[in-house]
Amino acid sequence: MAGMARRQALLIVVAVALLALLLDQASKTWARGALTPGHEVAAIPGWLWFRLASNTGATLGLGSGNNALFAALALIVVVAIAVLALRGNVGGVLGLGALGAVAGGAIGNLVDRVRLGGVTDFIEVHFWPTDFNLADAAIRLGVVLFLLALLLDWTRRPRRGRLGEGRER
Repeated sequence: MAGMARRQALLIVVAVALLALLLDQASKTWARGALTPGHEVAAIPGWLWFRLASNTGATLGLGSGNNALFAALALIVVVAIAVLALRGNVGGVLGLGALGAVAGGAIGNLVDRVRLGGVTDFIEVHFWPTDFNLADAAIRLGVVLFLLALLLDWTRRPRRGRLGEGRER
């Protein structure tokens, strides 16, 4: 790893993953205790509501009823992230933090799937097509930040000559 020890890289991923997991599980515990299924509570009228729901599929209700499949996929994602963090350059600190957010979100939803038989969703935002939770937000934000980290890393790399330069004709 360029400039960063494996232990430091893993520490960044684990710290961000734990933060995402703790915030997700705390918010879901609050939602299950404070919200009534099927009843909306306006947090910001016209824009943000809280509504308790359970989801056994993926986003947008895709794959509903395949809880075990999505639990297995979450485990695969977490293992892949651990391998990426240990094996190579993944966009520096930003990339590692982003991977930690994805891992934390995946673990947060995995905990729900194993413990409750489905994921607890409770956040509804105007113009967003589906209800979600903080784990989902961590996964989406993590993916966007990871892609940004890779792009930044790519733009900072030294360039080889242009195609065809340096060739003898």
